[in-house]
Amino acid sequence: MFSRLLLTVLVTASAASVNAQPWDTVLGDALDMPETGPHWVSVRGRGVAYLLDADSGRVGGTLDISNFTPAVRPAMDRERIYAYGSFYTRGTYGDRTDVLIGFDTNTTLPVSEAEIPPKAAGIGNPGMIGLINDDFIGVWNVTPAISVSIVDLDSNEFVTEISTPNCAGIYPAGEGFISSCADGTIQYVEIDSNGEEASRASSEVFFELFEDPVLDYAVPSDDGWVFMTMDGMVYEAQVDGDEVSISEGWSINPTDTDATDRNGMPLSDDDDWRLGGSQAYAYSSDAEVLAVIMHQGGGQETFEDPGTEVWVFSTVSQRRGYRLAMEDGRMVSSVQITQDEDPLMLLSVGGEIEVREPVTGRLIRTIDNLSGTIQNLYTD
Repeated sequence: MFSRLLLTVLVTASAASVNAQPWDTVLGDALDMPETGPHWVSVRGRGVAYLLDADSGRVGGTLDISNFTPAVRPAMDRERIYAYGSFYTRGTYGDRTDVLIGFDTNTTLPVSEAEIPPKAAGIGNPGMIGLINDDFIGVWNVTPAISVSIVDLDSNEFVTEISTPNCAGIYPAGEGFISSCADGTIQYVEIDSNGEEASRASSEVFFELFEDPVLDYAVPSDDGWVFMTMDGMVYEAQVDGDEVSISEGWSINPTDTDATDRNGMPLSDDDDWRLGGSQAYAYSSDAEVLAVIMHQGGGQETFEDPGTEVWVFSTVSQRRGYRLAMEDGRMVSSVQITQDEDPLMLLSVGGEIEVREPVTGRLIRTIDNLSGTIQNLYTD
């Protein structure tokens, strides 16, 4: 049994804070969370996010989120985990209210709410919500106009809405956040101490939207964010002052048949393989690996299809180290690598979570009856 159960939320008239009952006749009591660490992750399903200790394979608590919540965003220094969601008076229809919810990391109870414009995108990935400068949360909006709602975490109030036309994602960088844009660039928006836009800048064009677009999903590196295109080109975006730089790209799927893997063995022609999944790749600077979910066949429209294999690459040699094939027809939909000196790789496979050693692929444990998109609670 989980060590914690969430309680019924009573929303105050101002919607600025919430008061959770200490005990409920249906849901029971709330217990304290175990001590967490770098191998703790969240596993998001529909309407719930499980807080999982990958070392023990046990769930320590749950977050009661909206059915339309695409991600959670930890702020562990504040002892909070934030999530946004859309709530309807009749469950899936009726009057809509969008809120940013703050959960106490010690109890997993919701302890704050900030109402935001009812524009938040109920689709996407972890990049749809971002912790900016440790003081603000950004929420990605689609109406279909694209913008970002900014919430001040100290006052727990909506601050402003920043227009970001044709740009997706909220990835903290510099004094603000970056997004991937339809014109083939990465855009940087600087945020001032009041949460307002101070300036913006764009990188050079490095991809073509109608030929090989980048995914709106990115993962953190030591100095920036790693983006991948649908055809498997890997780039790193960095912010230095008010400039955005893009690294020279490399391919996980080279067409050069003379190319070799890190052991000097010839690479086969892998042109028929594509990346995919709800969370298609993960990166670790400590282990110097990039793990990518792959499936065979199809075009760019299959970018969300789960994979039959996971390919793991050395980021030093930029060559594939090994292929991890799923057995018995199982499919992997999400991959994550913890961000610490002794990282673990987690795969969401069917109704299970596999915990593996990322450099070798060695299976450490399998966690049954749990699946969903996996996010780290600690990023460094």
